[in-house]
Amino acid sequence: MKPEDKKILCSLIRDHEDAVGSSRVSMMAINAFIESIRQVNCSVEEVRELYSELSLAIKNTEPKVIPLIHLIEEFENEVDGPISENIDEIKERAINILRAKHDKIKAKVGKVIEQGLTCISEGDTIIVHTISFDVTNMLKLAREVLHKNFKVIVLKQDLAKTRRLVKSLSQADIDMEVIPEYSLSHYIDQGNKVFMGALSITEDLKVVSAVGSANVVSLCHLNRLPIYLFANTLKFSHRPSSHQQIHRKVVDHTHDDISYQLVTHSHDTVDLRLIDFFVSENGIQDKEAIARDLLRTGDEAPDRS
Repeated sequence: MKPEDKKILCSLIRDHEDAVGSSRVSMMAINAFIESIRQVNCSVEEVRELYSELSLAIKNTEPKVIPLIHLIEEFENEVDGPISENIDEIKERAINILRAKHDKIKAKVGKVIEQGLTCISEGDTIIVHTISFDVTNMLKLAREVLHKNFKVIVLKQDLAKTRRLVKSLSQADIDMEVIPEYSLSHYIDQGNKVFMGALSITEDLKVVSAVGSANVVSLCHLNRLPIYLFANTLKFSHRPSSHQQIHRKVVDHTHDDISYQLVTHSHDTVDLRLIDFFVSENGIQDKEAIARDLLRTGDEAPDRS
């Protein structure tokens, strides 16, 4: 794969993850992988090299999409068997493995949403910062299927993400108020819960989440507002936050007689110790359980850096 193609792939995955969340983009990437296998014309000798090349590119995106990486690593282990003499059989075997990976993450996401529905109560006012696929869908189901009445305070980010979230919640007839992210301090006493998603949870117990999350979580934590983190277990990374390859962008700006470089990052890192409730496909853990299980495991984990 050419360097420019890798750069395009990295940008596509980053942009889609930012728009729909890491679980959804993982499913989309697996479907795209399946389609590429269907369309590729190559010899039996070339096929594994092509698999490896695309897998390596996926595993080195900025930032790293951890659930997708875990699934791709599983695919590599399972597809690594005796090579058939028939290219169609090889392709069909790879496609079947990838379909199973797609079903695996889809099932995990469904269970997280199912667990998350129990976190929404009648009369809640929920502050939402990220456009997490899990969070968005549990809010919609709570309103459309369970007919719960609650309000969502949407923290406005960039226009595209905010538009998508507002449109989705509006279609579900969810009462909402959209405010600038920097005005949260004026609304903090109105909310009773904060919902957020994650790109990954790292070995050093940092949550890699949407840019701006660190400020939102810090303010809500100081004001004792319960923070709920929704993430399936495929999002647990075996490496520290320093290895997540958070994308750094530098853009030159000129205004009148002033020139400067604006530096931005694609994601934030948040200390897991600030989270009050962790919701995965395995259930809901409160702060004591997080400290007992996740935090202790992280403190005892060996250094794999």
